[in-house]
Amino acid sequence: MITKGVLFGSFDPIHNGHIEIANYFLKQNLLSEVILIVTPENPFKLKKDKISFAKRFEIVTIGIKKYSKIVSSDIEDKLPKPNYTYYTLEFLRKTNPEIEYVFLMGSDLLNNFKRWKNYIKILENHKIFVYPRNNEIIPNEFKLHKNIRFFKANLIEISSTLIRKNIKNNLSIKDLVPSEINNFLRKNKFYND
Repeated sequence: MITKGVLFGSFDPIHNGHIEIANYFLKQNLLSEVILIVTPENPFKLKKDKISFAKRFEIVTIGIKKYSKIVSSDIEDKLPKPNYTYYTLEFLRKTNPEIEYVFLMGSDLLNNFKRWKNYIKILENHKIFVYPRNNEIIPNEFKLHKNIRFFKANLIEISSTLIRKNIKNNLSIKDLVPSEINNFLRKNKFYND
């Protein structure tokens, strides 16, 4: 069976941390590909994303061009809103039964995971690979779950919020995003307001 990782996000914008995480899991030789699923509407976010889904998807696609095993997906734009991870994973599982989809998530998400729609079914039907974020304390019930596996990837201190803030304050983002994205964001004056 082919095994692919799925990394969900607003990617507002995508940054080196996202790419580093995808590459980390690919180097473990546990996944044949990592799919970055750009989320149009996160049910937990009260504020709208800074730029449109179409632009965020375009930026992700530009940022991963040189990585043959990292691909972008706009599948959630075609699914009912708001986008719940459970429905997207089920859609992928049913439309491509020959592929095992592994959900990649930061440890910070486990603290609210019980609030997610059908989180028990996600746990039952999918493996979850967890990478460290902000030295989070993992809830005990998830520490030994048979479908959750923890990895000692580098703790990444980059956030999309930091990038947007730096652009707004006219500070450099060249070490935070791929050079193609830096050029694209500057040229199009994204996040300047």
